[in-house]
Amino acid sequence: MDTPIKNADDWQQLLQAGEDGNGAVQMEIAWHYNSGLTVDGVELAAADEQLEYEWTKRAYESGNGEAVERYANQLSSGKYCTKDTALAMQLYREAIKAGSSNAANSLGIEYRDQHDYRKAFRYYKKAGSEYLALGMCYYYGVGVSRNRFKAFRFFRNTLKTERCLSAYERDELNYMIGRMYLEGEAVKRSLRKARHYLLLANEDGDHRSADQLLCIIGMKDRVDMRRSDCE
Repeated sequence: MDTPIKNADDWQQLLQAGEDGNGAVQMEIAWHYNSGLTVDGVELAAADEQLEYEWTKRAYESGNGEAVERYANQLSSGKYCTKDTALAMQLYREAIKAGSSNAANSLGIEYRDQHDYRKAFRYYKKAGSEYLALGMCYYYGVGVSRNRFKAFRFFRNTLKTERCLSAYERDELNYMIGRMYLEGEAVKRSLRKARHYLLLANEDGDHRSADQLLCIIGMKDRVDMRRSDCE
């Protein structure tokens, strides 16, 4: 639902509809408080996380499906309410049944924080989108038998597919692939390929681990400038 808001009167009408118990409208109001609402240079609602939480809770209590996962996130963080991990996990399960892969990943994180790594891995896998996390689980043997071959495949295939990766994820994937080519355990050892992926990981010069490995294997155009890091 996306109600057109052209002026202050429209915003007041939306707020009234929310007060009247319309769950979809209540969730819409919550999103406005998430980012703030400005029309024609006039601020109708400032971003306010406390009000966002309160309207999200009301939307959930009104039975709005969109609010379930968002409310679970808020209960999990406990930033603007009493932290309730048990209810958050219950709501994540409801959201998973409704088809949310993000909820599956969030539930995996909850199990990770409880040190139940097998269940964490199960929900990472169910999420289907956290291939970096899955690869790391296989690489280190967390929640699943250690398998560097599967880890390498996860890392490589994630980079190859048309996926929306954050800069952090892309750098970490390149770093892990470069590191594995350097180790030569699950894939044939290649300093050339290791250097290629480590350079991609450190393209912005902000990945210290990749930078250190590049220094060790001899990145000539940078080793002199950073010799103190290698000594």
